Amino acid sequence: MATDKQSSAAVTATAAAGGGSQGEPSRRPRIPRIVGLLAALAALLVFPWMLPSGYWVDLAVQVLIWGALASAWNIAAGYAGGLSLGHAAFLGVGAYTSTLLFLELGISPWLGMLAGAAFAGLLGLLLGALTFRLRGPFFVLATLAFGVVVNILAVNLRGITRGAAGLVVPFDGGWENMLFASLEAYWYVGLALVALVVGTTLWIERSRFGYYLVAIREDEDAARSIGVRVVRWKLVAASLSAALTALAGTVYAQFVQYIDPSSTTRFELSVQIALIAIVGGMGTAWGPLLGAIIVIPLGEILRAEVGGGPALMVYGFLLVVIVLAAPRGALPGLRALLRWIGRRGAGG
Repeated sequence: MATDKQSSAAVTATAAAGGGSQGEPSRRPRIPRIVGLLAALAALLVFPWMLPSGYWVDLAVQVLIWGALASAWNIAAGYAGGLSLGHAAFLGVGAYTSTLLFLELGISPWLGMLAGAAFAGLLGLLLGALTFRLRGPFFVLATLAFGVVVNILAVNLRGITRGAAGLVVPFDGGWENMLFASLEAYWYVGLALVALVVGTTLWIERSRFGYYLVAIREDEDAARSIGVRVVRWKLVAASLSAALTALAGTVYAQFVQYIDPSSTTRFELSVQIALIAIVGGMGTAWGPLLGAIIVIPLGEILRAEVGGGPALMVYGFLLVVIVLAAPRGALPGLRALLRWIGRRGAGG
């Protein structure tokens, strides 16, 4: 098994060194693809206006935000193999940085989110530098401890974060403040956020950087032996993942217009971020978004229909069924199902 993993890592990294090309470029007609993309874009632009009520628009925006969070986590965990259970810390950093700059200095959240992303990126770099020698459960425990420490700081630094009382974002509507009276406007902000994070993931997937990350994930020693700078690329992935998570944190703060340690930094949020990506399919560009489409409405509908403890039991049971039915995630499972149907159709 170890030999297979080493061979896989070597092949992946060698492909990266050769420029990442895998055979001839696709010769599929471009016009149908462009038409399909334009149709999909048009559908996304009108989607919130087709929903029956504000409740469903609110839920759709939540799906986008959680999809972006899971996609950002997926860069470090799904591609580089660094399974983190402390990513809610970066969500909190983004939310608190932009909100405090807005409240105290009147700085627009559009600028505050960049400051939050830079701060989170530095923290991700620091965390990566401290933990890059750790592997498996030791790395997971280190990220968990980091998330717990950030949560404790958010609770106890009352002079800055207001502690458990939280921070209220005063409504001063307008694009310049990322505050809107219409829920549909938040859909477009969330859509732009998802486009940024998923677009970054797609770029990584098709670049040498992505090949290096997959080689590191498969076998660090094998990747290092053929010249991959393991530490450098792990740090880049950790920093980029943290920065994108912080961007989503700012959008979340402006959307709910209230933040506190419980809603931004607690451990359960880190678990949910990871769970969404795992359900959708780690190491795939679109899997985390599909995971959000499955997990977030499922949880909300069960809480509304069943309520309380029973909802959590049903929710957990259904997630276990999903993971057992598609152990590699919903997206790879769906692709396998479609290939099986295609083979059956061709054979019939």
